[in-house]
Amino acid sequence: MKSKILLTAMAVSMLVYVLSSCYRNKEDILALPRVSFRSEVVPIVTAGPCGCHNAAVNVRAVLFSDPRINTIYYDAILARRSQFDAWVNGGTHPGGGSIDFAPNEKNIIKRWIEQGDPYDDGQGCTVSGALRYTTDILPIYNTSCKGSTCHGGIATALDYNKMVQYKTSLTTMMNSGGSQGHPGGALSLTTCTINKFKEWINQGQPQ
Repeated sequence: MKSKILLTAMAVSMLVYVLSSCYRNKEDILALPRVSFRSEVVPIVTAGPCGCHNAAVNVRAVLFSDPRINTIYYDAILARRSQFDAWVNGGTHPGGGSIDFAPNEKNIIKRWIEQGDPYDDGQGCTVSGALRYTTDILPIYNTSCKGSTCHGGIATALDYNKMVQYKTSLTTMMNSGGSQGHPGGALSLTTCTINKFKEWINQGQPQ
């Protein structure tokens, strides 16, 4: 009887030691890899069920990409995280119809949203030379800010004069990465857009 009790005590002691030693150092626990916005999320929303957002011809949907000029509108995708969140968590396609993501695609998008930070992989762009509203800022506005539920729809349409008028708000938005300053709530902005707006403002907001 005593031998059984002794063996049991030894087994419990060894189990406690193993468990405690395995997790003694947090460095031994590998963090789950982050979902890459550019290499995992963007390919999903620029193909398949989001085809209308990438056709660029005779569509009313916000463009996520334009294959004619080999361009992806990262800000337009980032700005719609809330719609993606509702969709992949039991909702439906915001535009109606029976369009849906595949289960593995939903899982990727869910994990990306749960990360919190939009995470554009640190890939911004180098801004140099003179920037102008018509050539550098207006294209961003047209692809990322306009829409039936955005500026020009339920929100005020913006033009050059209003952009100049709202300089303080724009500065706050860019300095905070979009989390502050926008009257309609927090935005998700790529580092490229932030860099362009900051430099344009620094140059005096030329038209």
